[in-house]
Amino acid sequence: MGQTQSRLGFNTSSSNYGKVTEQTLASADIDVKTQVTTPGKDSWYYPVDIENDLQDVDLPPDAKAEVLNTAWEYVRCSAPQYTNWERYVAFMRTITICTIAEFKGKLVDVSASDNIMGYDVGATLATLFKGTPGHADMAREYRAFLLLTADKSSSRRDGELFRRYVNALAQSPRHWFRMRDCDALVRYTIGCALVSNDHDDVWFTDEQFEILSEIYITLYDAVAFFKHRSEGETHNTFAYMPEHLRVKAYQQSRQILWGLDTAWAHHHGRQIAINFIRLTSGPTHIMMRRYRFVEENLTIGKRETDEVIGHARTNAKLWNRIDGTNRGVNDTQRYKDLLAQSDDLMFPELAGFLESGGDGSCKDCRYRASYGAETPHEFGGVKLCGGCKETWQEYMESLPERAKKVFPEIASVKAR
Repeated sequence: MGQTQSRLGFNTSSSNYGKVTEQTLASADIDVKTQVTTPGKDSWYYPVDIENDLQDVDLPPDAKAEVLNTAWEYVRCSAPQYTNWERYVAFMRTITICTIAEFKGKLVDVSASDNIMGYDVGATLATLFKGTPGHADMAREYRAFLLLTADKSSSRRDGELFRRYVNALAQSPRHWFRMRDCDALVRYTIGCALVSNDHDDVWFTDEQFEILSEIYITLYDAVAFFKHRSEGETHNTFAYMPEHLRVKAYQQSRQILWGLDTAWAHHHGRQIAINFIRLTSGPTHIMMRRYRFVEENLTIGKRETDEVIGHARTNAKLWNRIDGTNRGVNDTQRYKDLLAQSDDLMFPELAGFLESGGDGSCKDCRYRASYGAETPHEFGGVKLCGGCKETWQEYMESLPERAKKVFPEIASVKAR
């Protein structure tokens, strides 16, 4: 890649793309003898191309460094290869905004301006996607993420938009996976990875994106189950699908992924999408410092403690705890104004989802005026009834057949 990294306390120079900047902050490390976490340090690394970003943003310097490092690590984990550095940097910058939206939504209001924290969102998206088949759709996908995620991590989550949004998540499993696709930046990241490798002529249909996203989301959410629960999240597949299916669902999705991987072994463009799903749905929990692999003695999937929940409340590791408030805000005019801008701020089906499912769609499920976890060790969204959970289980079990219908090449791969 042309970059070298330093030991603690030093910057390094490099060829091609300049220097790597680091800042050192307190974190945790492992005492090998006792396997007990002891105070240590994390060094944040990111390219000099972005070191002066966020200059005028109302965050402490150490938080800015952690945000930039997180954006760099996410981009490196999701798209480890690239051929177009300019687009790759634009990818980093869009993820920088996303990272802040996830824990400090008051700093991000995409409905008010396209200039966010010093970034021109439209120009940055044009650097990524101009001249590609996904430009318009990816711009809407990205702005929808910012709109909804920033509401979730700010006081705006008590408003009408977020209430209707969470209700709509539970309307059907198909709607869930499409909305979670946007929330997890699945098709957006696939698009960024493709254009960062100059695969401008490779794209997927909506039906193909939906299957790829469902595979990714099932894998990621199964692993992130306790992380999301510690945050009181409204967004985890197994907050809606019966949680005892986590292992079965993970195994099924992993098997489909390996089938697609084999079928596309010689298709370099489609391998970009496969690599993103394979790397980011599981191994990223080990490699990114945003997760607690080191702090939890090199384990994944450990049940959250009250201490971890408390850390989420203070935005440790840039997490965000969503505690229930029971104070719904009557701001229907804002919601109507946002619907009127749906061609810019929402992906194509989202406005319909919000309208059809925003007031709830089942008399037996539990809906609320505002959302967030009411007690420790629970999710913050709609509580599905038994009948709806059965529907979700059936949908999960149908994934292999739905995947073969959209990607018939899976059937041509010999299972041994």
